[in-house]
Amino acid sequence: MDLESHPTTLQEENRKKVHELLKSTHSRIEKLIQKTYQQKDSAATSQLRQLRTRITGLISEAEKKELDSFGSHEGNIDDFYENEERFVETSRMLLQEVENGITTGESVDVFTISDLVDKMEMGFSHRIELTNKNLSEYENRIVSKKQTEKEESERQEKELREKEQKEAEEKDLAEDKTELSEISGTYPSEPGTNSSDDIVAEPSALNNEQTPAKKDELDTGTLSKLYSYINALEQKFEKHHPEISYDGEYIADKQWKVELSKKSVRGTIKEGRFRSPMLIVDNYWKSIDDKRDIIEMIQAKASTIEQNQYMSLCFISSFWDQSIKDWVKTYSHQRLGFFIYDLAEDDLAYNETDENNRKFAFWHSSNGNITKLTEIVDQLIEDEEYFGLDDVMEYSGLNLSGAKKFIGGLVKKKVLIDVGLDSPKYTRSK
Repeated sequence: MDLESHPTTLQEENRKKVHELLKSTHSRIEKLIQKTYQQKDSAATSQLRQLRTRITGLISEAEKKELDSFGSHEGNIDDFYENEERFVETSRMLLQEVENGITTGESVDVFTISDLVDKMEMGFSHRIELTNKNLSEYENRIVSKKQTEKEESERQEKELREKEQKEAEEKDLAEDKTELSEISGTYPSEPGTNSSDDIVAEPSALNNEQTPAKKDELDTGTLSKLYSYINALEQKFEKHHPEISYDGEYIADKQWKVELSKKSVRGTIKEGRFRSPMLIVDNYWKSIDDKRDIIEMIQAKASTIEQNQYMSLCFISSFWDQSIKDWVKTYSHQRLGFFIYDLAEDDLAYNETDENNRKFAFWHSSNGNITKLTEIVDQLIEDEEYFGLDDVMEYSGLNLSGAKKFIGGLVKKKVLIDVGLDSPKYTRSK
């Protein structure tokens, strides 16, 4: 913790540093997009473009001098310095990861870049607000530090004086012994000499060399389970199409775009070519050990989701701490469904009381079935023969407009007919 930098000065200097680092990152991510486009990696290109948009927003925020534009958290002076250091370091790591992606010959690790952008967004929303209380704490720390440094300096000076005095006394004693030996005709041995039996070999420098630590990699067993899970999801995403949106609209007639990588499966539905996705279903590798980190990350992610947009998100890992599993089972948000998948236990954890979670759990589980709307209609005809829109809404989860759109499509295709009893009723066409 660098107490020499005053908190208000440090906060402004760090804002400028992060602003410049983000600008550099933005210019380099353009090159990364060109690289993935040339490699015909459409999934990575699409994800990088989304990250570029998020970085553009962060740059805009960093241009503002007021801390209010960042958002703020309460905390003591230790929290402040730790947060500021992490804030700047994360922006450096993000730039370095993008530069690594440009220079390496391997495929771009979009997920590491995305993870760092998540952390940057958290950094913006969690800077510590400087209050009179923690500024006073800073001043007290400075006084205490100076007093400690003064006491340490006095201690070292005292030790030095005592050492010099002891050396002088030893020198005088040695001179006295020399004079005494000359008188008695004996001579002391040379100081600092040893017999051959006293010589101790220096330890080999080779024994002190440390083998460089390898970068953490997934073991073969974990990779095998991960690829098996991703393959199972890939088959689901390619074979099936979401039919009902989070708010009950019928969306089976809209384009379902699937993007794949070694560690992820993502599906999106857009209402128009130039609009943001109305539905995002995302599964990707994300190993996090700390409950607080994952809570803050999800809260930050939820704040980026737009109105009239829904994301169903699943983090995959080889192991999840029980405290994180317990928290996930209580988490609920109107525009973000959150799941975690444990590879070792083949376990999908989520809040099962949340209606939308139940609706989208199929897209994150390694198995399971999904009931198609046409199957619901078949069951209604089998049970009652004649059914209305209310029945469709009750058994499918569609809202009124969604039910009308779905049934209207079947009538148009002459799968169903409107028999026009007391109120609109439908049955299978003969």
